[in-house]
Amino acid sequence: MRLILSIVIFISIACTSNSKKKVELILFNGHVVTMDDSLTFATVVIVDKGKVIAVGDSSILKKYDCLDPNKIDLQNNFLYPGFIDAHCHFYGYAKTLLSCNLVGTKSWEEVLQKLDTFNINSHSSWLTGRGWDQNDWINTAFPSNDLLNKMFPNKPVVLKRIDGHAAICNQKALSLAGINELTKVNGGELMLKNGKLTGLLIDNAVDLVEKFVSIPSNSDLINSLKLAEKECYSLGLTTLADAGLDIETCLFLDSLGQTNTLNIYLYMMLNPNDKGLKYAQTKGILENNHSKICSFKLFADGALGSRGAKLKQPYCDRENHNGMLLNTPYYFDKWCSDISSTTKYQVNTHCIGDSANYLIAKVYGKYLKGKNDKRWRIEHAQIIDMNDMNLFSNYSIIPSVQPTHATSDGPWVKDRICENRMHGAYAYHSLLSQNGYLPLGTDFPVEYLNPLFTFYSAVYRKNANDGDMLPFLLNEKLTPIEALKGMTIWAAKACRLEHRKGSIEIGKDADFVLLDQNLLECSQNQVLKSKILKTYSAGRPKFN
Repeated sequence: MRLILSIVIFISIACTSNSKKKVELILFNGHVVTMDDSLTFATVVIVDKGKVIAVGDSSILKKYDCLDPNKIDLQNNFLYPGFIDAHCHFYGYAKTLLSCNLVGTKSWEEVLQKLDTFNINSHSSWLTGRGWDQNDWINTAFPSNDLLNKMFPNKPVVLKRIDGHAAICNQKALSLAGINELTKVNGGELMLKNGKLTGLLIDNAVDLVEKFVSIPSNSDLINSLKLAEKECYSLGLTTLADAGLDIETCLFLDSLGQTNTLNIYLYMMLNPNDKGLKYAQTKGILENNHSKICSFKLFADGALGSRGAKLKQPYCDRENHNGMLLNTPYYFDKWCSDISSTTKYQVNTHCIGDSANYLIAKVYGKYLKGKNDKRWRIEHAQIIDMNDMNLFSNYSIIPSVQPTHATSDGPWVKDRICENRMHGAYAYHSLLSQNGYLPLGTDFPVEYLNPLFTFYSAVYRKNANDGDMLPFLLNEKLTPIEALKGMTIWAAKACRLEHRKGSIEIGKDADFVLLDQNLLECSQNQVLKSKILKTYSAGRPKFN
C-alpha cells in the first residue's frame, strides 16, 4: 500500500512539474508598475521569446518555470516599463563622443583649453567639438574666432553650441567652405563685427561649413554607437526617438539592429529630402523588432539660446530682431502636402518660438482637417501664444516636449522674451490638457540623457543641481503619474508604438527598468537618489 501511495505521489508531482510552461524569464517579488489603462500593480511578470506573456501576483508562478539564472527575485524593488525618450539625437550623440566635449564649460577660455588638450590626441583633419553655452559664462556675449585663428591657423575648427543651432568656426574652416563677408544664406545668419566675420554662424549658416567636415570611419562610428547604447541602458532607456536622420543613416542603423550590433529600439524621423520621400512613397512604413521609420522631421526655426527662434514680437535683448524661419511658409506647406497625400507618415516639426508654433499648427490644420489620429507632432513647443493653445486640440497635434529645457532655460529666458510673455512658455500642464497626453524627452545631447532628470524637471520644475532655487513656472508642472506616463506609454503613443512599448502588458516587448524607489510616492530628494538596478530589453538583461 505504501509503495502504491508513493508511486501515485511521484506521478502527481511529475505531472505537476511537466504541466508548467517553460519560459525564458520570470521576475517575481517586485512592485510592478504596469502603466496599463487601469494603472494595475502586480508582483510577477512572465516573459517568453522577448514578449510579456503573463502579469499578476504570485499565484501565476504555478503555471510557469525556467532555469534558476533567469528566475529573478526583484527583492521588493520597483519594476517600470523601459523608459522611452520621445525626442533625442542618439546618432548625433554617438558622433559627439568622437569630438571634444564642451558641455559645462564656464568661459570661452576654458573651451579653448579643452580644445587644445583634445587636439593632442586627435588624428582627424578637422577639429570638432560641441556643448558650449555662452549663457553659462560670466560674459554671456557670443565669442569671436580671434584666439581660435591664432591657436589653429592651419587646421579647420568647428565648435557647435549645445543646441546645435550655432557654431563658432576658425578662419581656416570658413575659407575651406568658401565663406566671406558677402556670403548670404536663407534661414541663417553669419555674424559680423565692424564689417568682418566673427566666425559665429547661426542655424542654416552652420550647414555651409558642416558639409565639409571629415566623416569618421565606420569602425569608429560603430564603437561610439555601442558606447552610447551602453550609457542609455545604464539609465533605464530602452527606446529612443532619433529626431532627424537621412534615409541612408536610418538604414545603416537598422542594419546594425539586424546583426545585433545594436539592440536598443530606434524610432527614426527622416530628414525632408527627395531620397527620404521616395523611400516613404515606395517602401512605406518600416517596422521590425529593432527599428521603426514612419515620420519626417521638419525644422521651422532655431533656438532661443542663439536667438534664432521665430517670435511674434522682437527679442527683449536684441532690438528689432524676431528670430527667423529656416524655410518659407510655402516650403512647409509643400512638404505637409506631399507627405499627407503620398505616404502614411507622420509630420514632426521643430518649433521653438510662438510665431513658428502658430505657423506650423495652421499649416498642419490645413491637411489634418480637425480631430484625427495621424499623430502629427510639434517638437519642443517651447513658447506658445496662449491664444493659439487650442490649435493643438483642434487638430489633434501632439506637443512633444523636453522638461529639462524648461529648467535649463529658466535663468535666462525672461531676458529673451520679457516677463509679460512668459504665460505660454514651457507650458506643459496647459499643453497636456489639449489632447490628454504629452510625450517627454531630453533632446540629448542638448541636455543630459538621464530620464530621471526629465521626471524631476517635469514634476518639480527644477534642475537636479538647482538647490534652493525657486521652481520655474510651477503652475505648469506635471504630477508624478503624468511625468511617468510621458516617459512610457504617452511617448510610445506619440511614436505609434503603443501596441508594443510603453507598458507591461501581455503581448508587448519585455522592456523593463528596475529602480529602488517608487517614483509615484517618493520624496523630491529621493528621486535624485534613485538607483537604476537593472534594465531589460526584449527580455534580455542589458544593465545590471
